[in-house]
Amino acid sequence: MPVEPKIAHLLEMIHSAPPAPRDAVERRRMNAERRAKDANPYGDYVQEEPGIAEIFEEKIKVADPDGEITVRIYRPAQESAGAMVYLHGGGWLMGTLDDTDRRARAVAAGANVVVVNVDYRLAPEHPFPTPAEDCYRALEWTVEQAGRLGYDPARVGIGGESAGGNLSAAVSLLAKRRGGPMPVIQVLEIPAFDLTRTSPTIETYGEGHVLTRSELEWVMTTYLNGHDPKDPIASPLHAPDLSGLPHAVILSAECDPLSGEARQYAARLAAAGVPVTFREFPGHVHGSHTLTGLLASSREWRSIVVDSVSAAMRR
Repeated sequence: MPVEPKIAHLLEMIHSAPPAPRDAVERRRMNAERRAKDANPYGDYVQEEPGIAEIFEEKIKVADPDGEITVRIYRPAQESAGAMVYLHGGGWLMGTLDDTDRRARAVAAGANVVVVNVDYRLAPEHPFPTPAEDCYRALEWTVEQAGRLGYDPARVGIGGESAGGNLSAAVSLLAKRRGGPMPVIQVLEIPAFDLTRTSPTIETYGEGHVLTRSELEWVMTTYLNGHDPKDPIASPLHAPDLSGLPHAVILSAECDPLSGEARQYAARLAAAGVPVTFREFPGHVHGSHTLTGLLASSREWRSIVVDSVSAAMRR
């Protein structure tokens, strides 16, 4: 079906803007400047999320010498059964904790879980596999800190959107490979699963639908930095064995270049015996799931995430 009519005029605004530079550091600077001027650039298109009891930040030591990352922790008002590690998007090159603050609040309050929002390191300064390793360490840390932060260490999930969805799937694969703590759920929103960029939907929706073919090529090749795009930790779709992974909730936008690989990954997980909840939202584009003040379907999307996390923590 065509793009949702309420999204179409936003696409016109995006297409009329000057092209963004293909320089990650400069793009981050521009994004920070834009956010400083307007913390809510979409106005009423994005709903305010409910308040929660406590928000604070901590530092985590990571694998390489002297390395550390920041996590922002959201604690709900009531006692929580579990925790969710949350990974922002941004093509592995951009993205901040502030970009996903509202969605982290929504999950913490709605599912009554502690959310650990991860400021993993970014390419090109820290290319593959560093972001995946940072996120795996954040999962380990979240399990380790369960007693102090107040949840069951056996009820820790992981989730994210776009590059964060890719990294969430990668962390689940690393947990299986290493025998580490396995998430109880993986919530994968508008995810990238195949960095070979061979899905037919990249051609179908690779122009005029927010995320373009050339943008995908730039962010993926910069992230990989010469590594094999078929490495399963970069491209989970190419993992030879997907059995034994946690329940996957995969939410995809129809008019997104990444929608084809989302369907493929859902089908491969199901064939491997992994419980899968898959929804493709008609007329949506990459990122329009955040427009909860504009679209009832975006609010439904958010409800699926919250309800899925809540149910996983009660099992």
